[in-house]
Amino acid sequence: MAHQYRITVEKMVGNTAVQQMSFDTTNHDDIFAILDKVDGRLGFSHEQTQGFIVGLKLFSEVMLAERQHPLFSEFGPQFKLFMKKLKSER
Repeated sequence: MAHQYRITVEKMVGNTAVQQMSFDTTNHDDIFAILDKVDGRLGFSHEQTQGFIVGLKLFSEVMLAERQHPLFSEFGPQFKLFMKKLKSER
């Protein structure tokens, strides 16, 4: 089951958004459930955890979909080890 998300990023100058982008994406994982599970367990601040998990899930979904792309040929095996280590931290 694919979970649907709308991602919005705003570039801030002070309290004013001066640039924005937004896009729709899907992910095989429920990102909010992962955030609930790991928040406070990695030794990161709440904001760092959010950025890390959201960035990781966006990246990994593209890597899974494009696993045959030469860009991921050397990184793929290392990423599997990284994910195993991350999951053992939870």
